[in-house]
Amino acid sequence: MPRKEGVWELPLADFRAATAAGKPTPGCGAAAAVTADIGLALVVKGLRISEAHGSDPARLRLLHAAEALLGRPGSFAGDDMQAFDDYLTAARDGDADDKHAAARQACAVPLALAHCCLEALEVAAEAWPCVAANVQSDVQAGAVLIHAALSAALINVDVDRASLDEAAREQAGRSRQRLQMEGDTLLRRWRDARR
Repeated sequence: MPRKEGVWELPLADFRAATAAGKPTPGCGAAAAVTADIGLALVVKGLRISEAHGSDPARLRLLHAAEALLGRPGSFAGDDMQAFDDYLTAARDGDADDKHAAARQACAVPLALAHCCLEALEVAAEAWPCVAANVQSDVQAGAVLIHAALSAALINVDVDRASLDEAAREQAGRSRQRLQMEGDTLLRRWRDARR
């Protein structure tokens, strides 16, 4: 996939083909970023359709929050591809400092994506009871996709942190555990509230 063309400028079929290709990128981080943004788009859809049938101040606030967030998770797709390409280049050609910097960035990008997914999941959980019944399934599916993307990004962290020094590896591990726990707790609370 050429660097000149961003993930979001490609037809979806081309992104899928590039993901399936025998090349390092795009990989799980880019796929997670795209998945999170599609999930958030479903949440926005549910809020917009509901607002079109009568405005509610709480729902309108959530709609604005979701719209402001839309696009952020997806922007990590290119960042993830670039970070991994840089890591591969540094591992092959770089000195020790280059390798450490590239390893830190390769781990930082999926952690940042997971944090963004957590924000999106919070909006989705809050939005679900505020939307019309006929679009609750969109919001529900969006929340599940966002959570899956968060978990996928954190799988990336598990692999990437092996290249870090001990202190950075421990810090990344703590961040990873916290984000997964918060995401799992939020999804579980939301599912329990729907019963």
